[in-house]
Amino acid sequence: MLGPIDIKGASGRIDSSRRSAAIELTVFLALNPGVDHHAIDAALWPGRRVDKGLRNPVISCTRSWLGKGLDGKAHLPRVQDTGDSRYRLSSAVTCDWTRFQRLARTGLAQHDEDGDLALRRALALVRGRPFTGIDPQRYAWAEPVIQEMVSAIVDVAYELSTRCRETNDIPGALWAAQRGLLAAEESEILHRQIFLAHHTAGDIAALREAAASLAHINEQLLGGVDMEAETAELLRNLLPRPITRAR
Repeated sequence: MLGPIDIKGASGRIDSSRRSAAIELTVFLALNPGVDHHAIDAALWPGRRVDKGLRNPVISCTRSWLGKGLDGKAHLPRVQDTGDSRYRLSSAVTCDWTRFQRLARTGLAQHDEDGDLALRRALALVRGRPFTGIDPQRYAWAEPVIQEMVSAIVDVAYELSTRCRETNDIPGALWAAQRGLLAAEESEILHRQIFLAHHTAGDIAALREAAASLAHINEQLLGGVDMEAETAELLRNLLPRPITRAR
């Protein structure tokens, strides 16, 4: 989910006309385990009156597509086999977001090499902005969690970039900030991390290039937005002033 939606390891087949709904159902259940059919209806078909004739074929096709684990159990168990008549994926199905959260908790709590490594592993899971490329007519239910993901990625990227810069690991500081920008290219708090890293390294040319990149991004947003005051002030302090000579 931390980039274009992708499901790996599905062992069955599915008709192309069912694939989009099956992917959305799988993602929804990964983020909302233990829901009833009313929640599924509201997520996948918002505002529509849904009956079994619409819902059940999608669930059945998804179950067949996801297949079974090594233990022979379905990755999407039948609701009557769950014990509480709720829909959930089997424990064998994992997702990058839950792994990111686990690594982030560990890394943010530990200010040592192990903590830094956990943060790096979390950021390595980021492939782009969460839920990139989804059908704009679908996934309305996901908007709050997308914002949560973006915010968490930015926080982790900022923390790791800061830790690296404080230990003079400039490549590490740049990598962390740039990884966060994959998810939120407009995040000026991460652009400031890049400016500071280049300045620490004494690379003024790279600093100017990074400042120009942010200016270009801001020009593309909503027809053009102003740079944050804190960012502008930082650049004024970091960039050398032109030399003026009196005649």
